[in-house]
Amino acid sequence: MDDALVAALRADGRMSVADLAKRVGASRSAVSARLEQLKADGSLNVVAAVHPEFLGLTAYAHLAIRTSGRSQATTDAIAALPAAAFVSAVSGEYQTVAELRLPDSPELYRTVADIRGLPEVEQVNTLVYVDVVKGLFMPGRPLPPWLRLDDRDLAIMLRLQADGRESFARTAEHVGLSPSATRTRVRYLVEHDVIRIAPVLSRARPDAGLVCGIGLNVRGAGDAVTAALAARDDTEFLARTIGRFDVVATIAAQSARDLDRALEEISGRPDVVTAETWVHLRIAKERYEWPLPTAEELARR
Repeated sequence: MDDALVAALRADGRMSVADLAKRVGASRSAVSARLEQLKADGSLNVVAAVHPEFLGLTAYAHLAIRTSGRSQATTDAIAALPAAAFVSAVSGEYQTVAELRLPDSPELYRTVADIRGLPEVEQVNTLVYVDVVKGLFMPGRPLPPWLRLDDRDLAIMLRLQADGRESFARTAEHVGLSPSATRTRVRYLVEHDVIRIAPVLSRARPDAGLVCGIGLNVRGAGDAVTAALAARDDTEFLARTIGRFDVVATIAAQSARDLDRALEEISGRPDVVTAETWVHLRIAKERYEWPLPTAEELARR
């Protein structure tokens, strides 16, 4: 049931319990109880990810950090940075990987320089994202230029960042609108990619399986490779990059055998020149919430 619920919520994070029950072939009471249990134990959260353009974030990078020995202190120090969206201790040539999101390239450069200055850091290898093909927090299209939002929209987004499945009635109580008006505004935000409501699985749960990063060098533009990776159910994240790799992705698997099979399929493609992999051993940070602009800042845009 859990796998079926997650698949359904990835298609529509606010799918009703009745529709979820139909999808998974269980009773409404069973589905409702299971959702509550998964939320209570921290295994599953449904959150609203806000479009990075709306947040003023335009510079994204993937960092691989080599330290003098394994360094939890370095990993935790990077996780404490406000710009860090994802930080993990990994296997392989590097000990830590991180994803940074910042307003512009100069701030990205300064943040990478700060990381290079940490006591045990020997090397920082930086990949700059060209575009993100697949990922919860990175929609594939820009916001429409005519988009206009107000303080009520901001209040709704703030609520849904914490709980993407909060009822329209409860959200309405906090933002000063009727449930029907709240429903209309949420639909508008979703339809125009201002927010994306989707499930987030805890990596700490016992059945979390394995998560692996893979960096690829490809022949030519690599369009066929990225299309094939994006179509895979086990691809959680996929980006085209500039640096030592042309493509970087995150692959999830329930077992080492499944992961081995997936990596064989990907690296064995004739248009893949080289492939480098790393397994995520301890995820120190996965950030879902970002500060929203104020109504005054929106008015000045």
